[in-house]
Amino acid sequence: MMNNPLLDVLFDYDGWANRRLLEACCQLTPEQFEKPLGLGHGNLERTVLHLVSAMIFFADRLNRRPPRPRPEKNTRTYSAKEILELFESVDRELHQAIVVCQGSHALTDILNWTDEDIGEIDPLDRIPYSVALAQMLEHSIHHRTQAADMLRLLGIEKSLEWHPFEWDEAKRSD
Repeated sequence: MMNNPLLDVLFDYDGWANRRLLEACCQLTPEQFEKPLGLGHGNLERTVLHLVSAMIFFADRLNRRPPRPRPEKNTRTYSAKEILELFESVDRELHQAIVVCQGSHALTDILNWTDEDIGEIDPLDRIPYSVALAQMLEHSIHHRTQAADMLRLLGIEKSLEWHPFEWDEAKRSD
């Protein structure tokens, strides 16, 4: 649980929607998951791997540690199940980083949005925590939309109910 009810809702919903996307990808054949579709990062595998890899960067930046290598940077192909498992770990880590940063920083405090905190930091890479959090959410929405479009190109429409109303309904029925 975070210290801010609005951030709780936004990031809980975001994690739920990303999980739903990855669960839908787990239903695909490897050929469908890796099929070039000309959107996002080329195919579903690379697009959702990028989404999850970025979450690693986000957690590292909030924790003010140098970013770890991102899985998307290697040429290995990942299965949807492997990416879902990575997501589960990274999602917990990101939520914890958000909790910690809320306890130690005001949303107006400045964060270096760079790969390192050494040397001269470009002023454009110094942003308030509030902007960093907004970017994290926008990034997920952007790539979920690309992935949803890719799923539609593959003829998959039934698993795409991952809007806030569906999250709220699922949460109430738990």
